[in-house]
Amino acid sequence: MDQVQRDKLSSAQLSLLDEEYVEYSKNQNLPPPPEKPLESDCCGQGCIPCVFDIYENDVAKWIKNCRRILSGHGDVLEDFDENQRQATIALAEFTSLQISCIQKMTENLIIYRFKVPNNKSIHMNPGQHLILGYKANDSILTRQYTPISSIDTIGYFDVFIKIYEHGKMSEKIRQWQVGDFALWRGPFGNFQYKANKYKKILMLAAGTGVAPMIQILHYVIDNENDDTCLHLILAVKYYDDLALKADLDNFKQYWNVSIEYVLSCEKDTSKFKYGDKITLGRIDYEFLKKVLLPSSNDFQVLICGTKSFEKDMIKHLTKSGLTADNYYRF
Repeated sequence: MDQVQRDKLSSAQLSLLDEEYVEYSKNQNLPPPPEKPLESDCCGQGCIPCVFDIYENDVAKWIKNCRRILSGHGDVLEDFDENQRQATIALAEFTSLQISCIQKMTENLIIYRFKVPNNKSIHMNPGQHLILGYKANDSILTRQYTPISSIDTIGYFDVFIKIYEHGKMSEKIRQWQVGDFALWRGPFGNFQYKANKYKKILMLAAGTGVAPMIQILHYVIDNENDDTCLHLILAVKYYDDLALKADLDNFKQYWNVSIEYVLSCEKDTSKFKYGDKITLGRIDYEFLKKVLLPSSNDFQVLICGTKSFEKDMIKHLTKSGLTADNYYRF
């Protein structure tokens, strides 16, 4: 095994597998170890299990598989897709689900719809996410995505994915077609929503970080007894980046939902439509001062976006006098 592959494993695993490494160097038919998650794949919210727990579990399975091959019993991953195809989605194992629809919103922002077996729902709480896995050369590459469809949706779920030019997973997703299968595991995330716990929830999102906010919006408006006021502020670079704007604007018909957009690079205001609430610039301390309620138990802020966006939001909120009890970062 080369150094790059060894670096994917913990020291404990290295000490346990010295014999397997010797065999691997002699037997190149053994599968490589699982792909280690990026630090950015972990949401940092103490999920049980975490993506790194899943990785450790996959490494253990890889060890078992290598030993199985060396003992002459074959590769247990060979029939993985076929065995999992009819299963329901679960935490412990990946499930192979079929793509039923692909809706291209912009050049690099796409909605993928996946069938759920037996016309069931995926049984998740609002704000939770799923792990997408891709099996390549017998290892698993993973990324996390939050469905934008209602958690009560039957028979399918939708995910909103941004395709990055040089992204490892984006390379694979770019090739997806209707009828293809992808591996999913979950749900994960410890966010707990309780109706009417807060008078108002401020949602700060950047780009595809709007996904968990959409899920929560669905959940609140579907409950006629929930009077929580929701204020979504979505930050993107350009007006055309508001790929889900039509869907978001539909939420505005509800009395307890308000939505505004912050565009950091847009110059052409002729694109704006009547009724749009748009600010040109960035979400900064001065901006937040105008929308924050005084710190209290009746107010919560939800944050989701890039690491830098989340860091900036927490800095501005802290400067405004809020504590970690007042906000939640997905």
